[in-house]
Formats: sequence, C-alpha cells, structure tokens
Amino acid sequence: MIAYLQQRKQLVPLSCIALAFMILFFMWFLAAKISAIAVIVDGETQFLTASRQEVLQTLSQMELDKEAQTNLDLELRNAVEFKQVFALPSRLVPAEQLEALLAQQVSFAAAAVSIRADNQTIVSLANEEEARQVLEQFKSEYGQVEEGEKLLYLAFEQQVKIVPDKVSPDQICSPEKAYELIKTGTLNPEKYVVQEGDNLWLIARRNDTYVDEIKKANNLTSENLQPGQELIVVKTKPLLTVVAQVEGEKVEAIPYETEVVVDASAPATVRVREPGSDGEKKITYQATKKNGVIAEREITSEQIIKHPVTRVLVKGKQVVQVASRGSSGISKGVLDWPVYGPISQYYRSGHPAIDITGKTGTSLRAADSGYVVSAGWSGGYGKCIVIDHGNGYSTRYAHCNSLNVSVGQKVSRGQVIATLGSTGRSTGPHCHFEVMYNGSPINPLNALK
Repeated sequence: MIAYLQQRKQLVPLSCIALAFMILFFMWFLAAKISAIAVIVDGETQFLTASRQEVLQTLSQMELDKEAQTNLDLELRNAVEFKQVFALPSRLVPAEQLEALLAQQVSFAAAAVSIRADNQTIVSLANEEEARQVLEQFKSEYGQVEEGEKLLYLAFEQQVKIVPDKVSPDQICSPEKAYELIKTGTLNPEKYVVQEGDNLWLIARRNDTYVDEIKKANNLTSENLQPGQELIVVKTKPLLTVVAQVEGEKVEAIPYETEVVVDASAPATVRVREPGSDGEKKITYQATKKNGVIAEREITSEQIIKHPVTRVLVKGKQVVQVASRGSSGISKGVLDWPVYGPISQYYRSGHPAIDITGKTGTSLRAADSGYVVSAGWSGGYGKCIVIDHGNGYSTRYAHCNSLNVSVGQKVSRGQVIATLGSTGRSTGPHCHFEVMYNGSPINPLNALK
C-alpha cells in the first residue's frame, strides 16, 4: 500500500505538466486567430475577409460600373450575408482581390419586361413601350392583305403577354434584335451578301434552304436582288404565329384540258391541232392565314368569265404512253412538250428519255417554269440544259444546236431556251428530253400534257 502511494505521488506531477501544456497550446492557438467576416452568398460560405464594409463598398462599386456600361438601373440578384468568425490571418482574402472573387459569385439584374407566349419567356426588352412596338410590327407584317381582300380578324395564335421582369443586362434585346429573334427563331441568323450574278435559287441551293424561306425571312416581295444586299438565309422558325382571317375576291385561271387524237397516217408524230387556252373565273372566298401563308380557304361563290379551250394533240399510232418502273403515282399532264415532232426513240432501259426529231434550229421551250441548273457542253449530251422546276420535277434538253439561257437564270413555262440540234453523241438533229421526279428518271410521256 505504501509503495502504491509513493508511485501515485510520482505520477501526479507528470499529469499536471501535461495538462498545463495543453492549456498553454490552446491559449496560443486562440491567440493566433483573429476576428474575421465570413461572406455567405445564397446560403453558402464563399470566403473570409477582414471587413464587412470593404465587401459592401466593393459590391456597390461593381454595381455602379455595370450601370455605366449598360446604361441601366441594376440591382444585386444574390442574397449576400455576413457572419463574424475567428480565423487564421492567412485565410483572409485581401481587399484588392475582393472584386475578382465577388465577380465569380454574384450577378446583377435590371428591371425589364419580357414577352411571354403560352407562359414561356421568348425575349426581354428594356420597357413595355418597346415590347408593344415589336409585337405590333410583327403582327402588322402578317396582317397585310392582297388586292381585293379585306381583313376580318388579326391576332396571335398563342396567348401573348408583356410582364415585368428582372433579367441579366445581356439578356435585354434592342427592338431590332427582339424582332429578328421572334421572326427567325435565333439571335444570330446566318447572313449572305449578294454577289454579281446571284439569284434567289442559287443562294438557296448554296445555303441548303428554299427560295420561299429566304423571301419570308427578308420580307422580299420580288426576286430582284442588288449586289451587296444582305440576306438572312437561315431556315426560319418564328416564335409567334399571327392568325389573319380575310375575305376577298379574285380572278383565277381555269386550266385547259388536253385531248389526244390518234392519226393512223402519222405513225410517230405529235403535233398540235388546237393550242388550247385557259379560262377565267371570278371567285369570292374566306381564308385563314398563318404568318402570311394560307392555312384554310373556303370559296363562297364562283362565276365563270371565260371557258377554257381544250388543247387538241394529234398523235401517231406508234406514240404510246408506257408506264415506267417507279412511276406509279406520278400525275400526268404537268409538263408542256418542249418541241413537237416525230419521236425516234422512246423511254426504255438504257435510254431514260424520248427523242423528238425536227429541223436544226427549231425552237426548244421550257416544259415548265423553274431555274436553270446546268447550261453548256455535257459530254455525250452535247450542248445541254437542265431545269429544276422546284416541285420535284427537273428536265434535261440535250444535243442542242445553241443555248439561249445561262446557269441560275429563271425561265417561264414555254420560254425559248435553246434550238434543236445534233451536238454530242448524236446521229441526227433531235431533242433528247429527260424528266426526273425526286431525282429518279421517269417516262416523259407520263408527265407531258
């Protein structure tokens, strides 16, 4: 027992020394820390600094600088809070680094208005007046009526509202940019500068779009272009739809029909006995247009002004229409004959065309309106023209003697485009006439009137 007590007496001083050392270390640790400010942004502690006032002054100066840049009244979008803590001096952010650090954590908002369609924000502007001007401009553009029409109703298809909002300054659009966004669906539409010799068809082909798309995007009422003119060539996807109801009256053509008479005395000839002519009718109608395009039309009355005159073709016994493979569903009578005369070769395997013979120099006419995509020497075809008619059909006119059109030129149905000849791989003067539908050759006799 005495030995145990002596041992305990030796241990007590050691315990006291350890405890004293721990107390001294803790006091030193506390003394090394200083009072600091924790900066809390949107509920998350971001960094420590020495002064709450320095942070507030930095935020105020950042707001003033942003307002000077944007010319807008701004306010802080984030919740910034402060908490007093103790921290080692090495963990505190110096005052000169506060702005760079805060710029990563906070942003500023401007009072603005947003245009919403079916509760979806589509664009923001500086004020309500600008927003209304943009909407009225877009609506009035598609509220234009054609000659003989009267506007009955004009409104947006969507539920459109202008609402107060707070947005980032870089989200606020000028009226011009806002209008462009609503019309094209993008703030950065692809642009093209018109060059000498350009036309809408060539521009559309180069930019993988359509002539109608270019005309709609640029409010073009004609196809006349000027060098240096800037065109939007992106496919448009308007963010709003304007519905216009109109009533009107107009005179429309009544297409003539074609009658074919077989003449046994002309074994392989097609000639015109009666050229035929379209009739005319006066109609009254009501129509619904969506962004300028007719969606529905109801004819309310119709009056014949002039009856059509049937075109009569006299055809030899050997001129027969033979259905070609893959031509099912191709409607007949969509193309005019480029020239009339004896047919020396018909559509068959290895010869996807008909050959119409005639005298050298005889006029060749466009089978339909369209754009010339090729005009010049083409190997065995000799002097050759290809026309894209824009409706799935294209036509080729080969072995010409001379060409009257050039690439990119717009031609009308029946326009003289070349003269009949025997250039290239040819045994005599004739027109090698091909018809393609959606890129595949079909029997021309199935498409000719």
